[in-house]
Amino acid sequence: MDSKGIKLSQISKNRIDTIIGHIEHYVPKDTRPFVVKLSLMHGIENHSVSSVLPTELSSSAWEMGSIINGNDYLLAKHLIINELQKEIDDEKIIRDHMKRFIELGVKDIASLLESDDAIFEEEFLIKLLSV
Repeated sequence: MDSKGIKLSQISKNRIDTIIGHIEHYVPKDTRPFVVKLSLMHGIENHSVSSVLPTELSSSAWEMGSIINGNDYLLAKHLIINELQKEIDDEKIIRDHMKRFIELGVKDIASLLESDDAIFEEEFLIKLLSV
């Protein structure tokens, strides 16, 4: 299983590009998958399964491909099942929740960058990892 077929909003795609611009010097390789996975985990940690996705993030403009696969996908799937507190066999439901958590996680991380224009990347990373 993988994340192929999950489509994010254009706003989130643009935010991911902005985040990449700030951290690409600190991530050894594959910055985009790192940002998407980090956003997913941040979304799962800081939002509930009932969190409402803002309207502007509900579009499906950018297919992210198989960025989340293998053990990463399995871990995310089980974290979502744990949040739902029930067994889910339908992968569409899992992917819908992944999309919501990624979109919300990207929004939160991007807001950290936007909160202080003079922020240095090191300070941003410290804030990000301590949230």
